[in-house]
Amino acid sequence: MASDLRVKSIRLRLFATSAIALGFAALANPALAATPREICSAPAADAAPIQASIAELQRATLAAERILAAPASDLLAGDRALVQLEVLEGQAETLEPTAIAAYCSAAGEAMRVARQGSGSRAQTYLLSALAQAGQAGSSDLQAGIAYRLALTSRNLPVRPNARSARRSISETAAPITGAQTAGLNPQDKCGTLLRTRLDDQSNWASSKLALECAASSASGLRASDISAVAQLQLARITLAEADRRAIDRKYLNEEASFSALDGLLFAGGIANRTRRFDITARLVESILDSGEVADPRLNEGLGALERDLSGDAGENAWLSALQGRAMLAAGNQEQAAALLRRAVFFESQRGQPLRLADWYLELAGADDARRDEYVMQAYQSLEAVRPLLPTVDPVTEESLFKLRMQPVFNAAVDVQLSRGAQDAGDVLQAQRMVESFRQAEIQYVFGPDCVPPRIPVSPADLRDGEILLYPILLADRVEVLYAAKTPGEAVPQYQRFTAREGADLERVERLVKQVSFELGYGTDDSWEAPSAELYSILIKPIEDRLTDDTTLVIVPDGILRRLPFAALRDGEGQMLIQKTGLSIAPSLAYTQPGTENEKNTQVVAASLSQEVDLPAGFFSALPATASEARMAAGLGDPAATSGIYLENFSRADLVTAFSEQSIDVLHLATHASFNGRSDRSFIVAEDEAILLSELRELIGSTLSRGELLSLIILSACETAVGDDQASMGLAGAAVQAGSESAIASLWEVDDAGTAKLMQNFYQFYASGQGKAEALRNAQLAMIASEGDDADPGIWAAFTLLGAWR
Repeated sequence: MASDLRVKSIRLRLFATSAIALGFAALANPALAATPREICSAPAADAAPIQASIAELQRATLAAERILAAPASDLLAGDRALVQLEVLEGQAETLEPTAIAAYCSAAGEAMRVARQGSGSRAQTYLLSALAQAGQAGSSDLQAGIAYRLALTSRNLPVRPNARSARRSISETAAPITGAQTAGLNPQDKCGTLLRTRLDDQSNWASSKLALECAASSASGLRASDISAVAQLQLARITLAEADRRAIDRKYLNEEASFSALDGLLFAGGIANRTRRFDITARLVESILDSGEVADPRLNEGLGALERDLSGDAGENAWLSALQGRAMLAAGNQEQAAALLRRAVFFESQRGQPLRLADWYLELAGADDARRDEYVMQAYQSLEAVRPLLPTVDPVTEESLFKLRMQPVFNAAVDVQLSRGAQDAGDVLQAQRMVESFRQAEIQYVFGPDCVPPRIPVSPADLRDGEILLYPILLADRVEVLYAAKTPGEAVPQYQRFTAREGADLERVERLVKQVSFELGYGTDDSWEAPSAELYSILIKPIEDRLTDDTTLVIVPDGILRRLPFAALRDGEGQMLIQKTGLSIAPSLAYTQPGTENEKNTQVVAASLSQEVDLPAGFFSALPATASEARMAAGLGDPAATSGIYLENFSRADLVTAFSEQSIDVLHLATHASFNGRSDRSFIVAEDEAILLSELRELIGSTLSRGELLSLIILSACETAVGDDQASMGLAGAAVQAGSESAIASLWEVDDAGTAKLMQNFYQFYASGQGKAEALRNAQLAMIASEGDDADPGIWAAFTLLGAWR
């Protein structure tokens, strides 16, 4: 339980229960070594009883739980806890289920939060722990374990981040069967969870099952804190799911409201006043977020907050804001505005008014006459405290960027663009806001110390034929800003166009999902119609500027990062890549045009063809990577010896290669994972996962010699896509690691098709073409082949991020 499941009351309950659980032993046996993999992987029905040293099990579990109780800011807690749990040696004894449950709960949580942890492996450990706790009849342990399982399931990758391979069967969360579920009530929420194959469920569905198990187990114990927090989490994940599934939004919002209302029943039993106020306020806020406000228990929750209120300015501001939102939902706009002004007043009295932007934005919705003024005050307030905001909410682990910052940025840009239809000053100010937004998002993902911004690319930096494009997804429309250098023009200015009527955020999100899924995983041409519609929305107003000599540099917003822009089709069926070169930029402050390509390119190509079993997960063999990397080292000629080829590479191999000579291109043909957070991004080597931060240090060592890595090619599955808050996933992170550019894939790639595309790219790049030009010509060659390689599901997967020259 990270962050505030490093929430003290819940964490201490688990810690105490774990300590009690470790006194069970039976038959003595010879000395034996055991690990979490051996103890916590679901055993076969006829497996022998698990055996390990009781004393070592107790020591390891308690030591790990103490480490895991550290603040959420301690990013190495999971890794240190795994060290404590890894090897248990000593006199072997048959373990009782409660002891195994406590140990596997700690192992699962450590695996969840460790930098090189595996979400799927954590899920397996926690399912095993839950089954053991059920066997022992320990509802207390069940509640805590199920909560941890919910957090794990929520953040699993939607698809495995492994090149051309599904997860190994050993890595999937199969249902627990046989003796482990004996005696469980089929109607019991935890029994349902254990009998469900979680890898067949969505992240939301898996988390929902786990939270229902946690809440029902804690309810029987009258454990108010964990019951209330489980219901709060259930409400929050359901609200997030409602945002993703417009067709089910009404139903899901109702479900979220029911969960939050149920949580209010338990929140009143929390002993600590400060904690009780915090959880109750979050539950009330969730009810208001759902829009389902007719239930009288909402007012009861507000009344409970008023009774619990202290003299703290933050609490007074929060209560006033919630009361104002309730008034606004009831249609009393004047009283709502008065209460929200009161919230602004109280928040302003705080030393760090971290929620002042939130309350100004709510006030803007209640006061139509001064809406624009309050929106801009929200924006200014956010800019003042943005460096102080944590990355995630300390209780719910939601992204604070998405929860608190994105609505303010979007509202401010909306206001700015509404002030003047084509006024150059207003358009420029809107562009600066959007750029600030992009920078803020990158800093929240990668950390401000790791990725200090450079001087942003400006229209004045453009050459003839280079076009900057900023699509902005607003709730009711799509705005597009662009700047283009044209012959004879002194300094280009940003201009704008508003997409045609009906092109709102919801519509665009649905179209992008259709295109990206059908191209990546479909088997027919159903991607073509939505692709053409997206072309009409995003590209058509500037298509007369696009030629064979242009390069379109796109700074995508939100879900557009999943879009294979190269495969957008015009009305006549021609692809965008057939009209222009393309590059994707996370933001202009983290992108430079790039240096000219000199023909004497030095390549280091590293491949991993063998299967690898690491703490971060099991990674299957990649038989085609060796030939691909040899070809890359030879700049398109597998028989050439111009570069360095590292077969089944190790960290030491990369260190040696970087220390011995100047390197222009690093080609990595291996598994990779963004893993939901920048600090957990890694590539897979022969004997370990190499963290992105470690790769950054390695590449950074070349900067001391005045050298800059020109290009990283990540020939691995889905490396251009991260989670909802990530700016370009692992590939965007690679650009920040010290490379001018990265080429990476948007979906699982075909080995043979990838090898052909890469061979084309290197041949063009070796001839002196720029990166965008070389990738474009490689893709055009695939299209011209008219065979299987012409399928955009192969060549459109790869995209260039960063410098384009």
